[in-house]
Amino acid sequence: LIHFYKRMLGFLSWTIWTFGALPLGLAAFVVYRKVTKPPREPIQKKDWKKDVVYLYQFPLLPKVRTISPFAMKLETWLRMNDIKYENIFTLKFSRKGQIPYIEFNGEEIPDSNIIISTLKKYFNKDPEDAYSKREAGIGHTVITMLENHTTPTGFDYRYGHHMPEFLECLQVAKFYPSGVKMWGMIQPYGTRFRSYLQGTGRHELEEIWEFARKDLVAVSEILGDKPFLLGDTPSTVDCALFGHLAQFLYIDIGFPQREVLVKECSNLVALVERMKEKFWPDWEEQLPKMK
Repeated sequence: LIHFYKRMLGFLSWTIWTFGALPLGLAAFVVYRKVTKPPREPIQKKDWKKDVVYLYQFPLLPKVRTISPFAMKLETWLRMNDIKYENIFTLKFSRKGQIPYIEFNGEEIPDSNIIISTLKKYFNKDPEDAYSKREAGIGHTVITMLENHTTPTGFDYRYGHHMPEFLECLQVAKFYPSGVKMWGMIQPYGTRFRSYLQGTGRHELEEIWEFARKDLVAVSEILGDKPFLLGDTPSTVDCALFGHLAQFLYIDIGFPQREVLVKECSNLVALVERMKEKFWPDWEEQLPKMK
């Protein structure tokens, strides 16, 4: 009985530490850093030019170009709409803690979807104008599913359960300036904890991969034999599909999502290659070489 009480006391102490003292300590540290951190300049690019988009994104890596599907979506969208832009490769996040982000006409704008919406209005360029409201609605729905359901399963796989293979496959430590070893140690725990809080992480891994399979098969059915998801011309949703599905196809670490794409959704694989050929003729030239 005494042994049982000791174990319970130990468990309670661990619980209090994990859900009490530890979060409070982390919160205090974050507040301290924010208070003592020098004020950030409104923009980083001081010599900006009017109507040029300055795209801040992670440094490039072999095989997949960028580990951010959102950056790849956004840059592809800029190319598709012939909007002049310059890349600024960085590990510095936006004021909202997001990357990619842009600076445009002296203003920082984070979040790829907000950026695209802003630029559509400013330049009066909207690839969805070629389609009906119903078709555009389908595109919006697919993007929302992809970015809030399908892609997180990929993050679960690569960050939560295969971080060492992910870092080795892309030789991240050789292309990123510092902090990769620490990132590799911390990220799996952070990803699994976040996934658990969100709800997905409470399932068995096979169940999570099945969620992704159903998403991909559904999009494949919508695509059918059309050249692009909504029809004959590419739209924003095709940029999103390219950015997100390329992560599964080009990072060879055994993604179960890749197996689904290759075996059950060959039309989606063809779509990714079609987008790359159309908007990335310089893909191979820009890819860093393995070291």
